[in-house]
Amino acid sequence: MSVRIALISDIHGNSPALRAVLEDIEHQGCSRLVMLGDLYNGPDPQGSIDLLRGWCTTRGVELLCLRGNAEAYLLTPDLQSLPRQDEAWNVEMIRQIGWWREHLSREALAWMGTFPQLLARDSACFVHDSPFDRLSLRWHKDGVEPKYQEWFYHAPGIRENLPETEWQALLGWMGAHHRTRLFCAHTHVPFIRQIGELTVCNTGSAGLPLDDDPRPSWILFDPDAPDGPGLSIRRVEYQIAHIWQLIEQADGYPHLQDASMREAHKQMLATGRHWHYFIKK
Repeated sequence: MSVRIALISDIHGNSPALRAVLEDIEHQGCSRLVMLGDLYNGPDPQGSIDLLRGWCTTRGVELLCLRGNAEAYLLTPDLQSLPRQDEAWNVEMIRQIGWWREHLSREALAWMGTFPQLLARDSACFVHDSPFDRLSLRWHKDGVEPKYQEWFYHAPGIRENLPETEWQALLGWMGAHHRTRLFCAHTHVPFIRQIGELTVCNTGSAGLPLDDDPRPSWILFDPDAPDGPGLSIRRVEYQIAHIWQLIEQADGYPHLQDASMREAHKQMLATGRHWHYFIKK
């Protein structure tokens, strides 16, 4: 018996947006949910985790989770020995990770530690950014211990406007590994691209869209659609004022200590444009 599958990602601690997405998923009758990473990292980390897990448990929905770059950062061991600690990005991220760890239960941290980086089911492949990224020479940093490699590499991910050479390499990888569908996230911009018998689908973001549309996105896979198995991008409305309130209540949140940063972050949520656009030069 086939089941409807929901695919979500990049919630970024936005529990009000996640709640709206889950309500839409319920209306669509999905019985399996795949979360492709970057779940907790925002103003409501524990609340987002509890909401996702509790919702799935209560409704009997199978939940599969992947590790995103945010989970990789969070789970990086021995941060006190991290190389290049005085660099600005590292200073800010170490502080941010500290805040998140203080606001997450030990059980939640252990649970996220079980997430795989890649999941293969039948002819489908699920990954946060790209199955290619960690094969790239850009990923490996000479002189950096393996446990810190992920910290120093931010994957570009898969966008619809990739150069044709990169598309061909990706499709070649799918063919070599007998994967007809590839599901990814990370870029916060959803798309579905069909090339012959191969499909590449980016879920966009269920908590922090960055495609000039502030509505959270998720992907519905319906194997019994009238015209054959189908994928569709769904967008939902939610009360953005609720996440604004959580931002104001996130006491000590390092990234949002400055009032101008809080305002820029709010505008990002309201417009679907990155906060860089709203910082006065």
